[in-house]
Amino acid sequence: MSMNNTENKLPFMVSALLAVGAWLACLPVLFLIGRQFWTGAAFVVLAAGLLYGAGRKGGVAGAFMEQAALAFSLCGKGLLIFGFIKLWSLSTGQSCLLVWLITAISYPLFTQKMDRAVMVFASMLALQFWLFEYQTEIWPCMETISILLFVLAYVLFFVPSEKVSPLAWGLLPSCALAFAFGLMKEEPFGLVFNALFLGVCLCAVYAWQAREKFHIAVAVLILLVSYLTNSGTVMGVALLALGFGQCRLSLKIAGAAVFALSLIWLYYHMQTTLLVKAYYLWASGLLLLGLYAWQKRGSYAR
Repeated sequence: MSMNNTENKLPFMVSALLAVGAWLACLPVLFLIGRQFWTGAAFVVLAAGLLYGAGRKGGVAGAFMEQAALAFSLCGKGLLIFGFIKLWSLSTGQSCLLVWLITAISYPLFTQKMDRAVMVFASMLALQFWLFEYQTEIWPCMETISILLFVLAYVLFFVPSEKVSPLAWGLLPSCALAFAFGLMKEEPFGLVFNALFLGVCLCAVYAWQAREKFHIAVAVLILLVSYLTNSGTVMGVALLALGFGQCRLSLKIAGAAVFALSLIWLYYHMQTTLLVKAYYLWASGLLLLGLYAWQKRGSYAR
């Protein structure tokens, strides 16, 4: 199903207002008649028709129809998933397979990035709930899954393809749930091991991307930061570096949010006095200022 991406041709504020207006216009219909199983299939068909019409119209009307199609598509697929689960009394594993099947079928048909990213995110959530149910038998540490998902998403951000980008954005937020699951079960040296494991993975990605321009000092710095902080902080720094390297505002915002939240979590859970925490913040500030000055003088600044 091909269509013109009218969202990218309009100013951001116009697209945002159209998105809000389209969702507000669709919500009454979704709430009034969107409670039955059969309406899920009807919503999906309606979304496909709206997408087809948006590709033919273009402009403001086309962008409005795209947003309406997104609302009906996501709600329709949600009704189908929960309807099948309730109708057939599916287990967690069977529900996971159902979500993956619907995602695989709808991914090439519904070309909107948000639609694809949400469905990939739903697939990852279903998989993590399934694994968490059997974590003692399959995965002893759910936080390791967060790292693997993050590294996979991080690699996909280097692929310049419109079809791959939603995969990366769908995988990225799913790291949070696995990380939360991992914190529920205390394991010896779990946080340090996973942070270092993430650092090693990022060093491998950096070496793959830089190739002959690989700088050993950067790898040592990544591992040092991984050892001194937690995996969430390292993820935030990695996203910020990628966002500034590719000049992508979305990655900068995601990196700043992840870094800030992880730093707050790390600061709050440090088993020490406020004075020692203040020294840590002071040393961190000096380190960041030193890195900034080094980047300004070196050839790696962007």
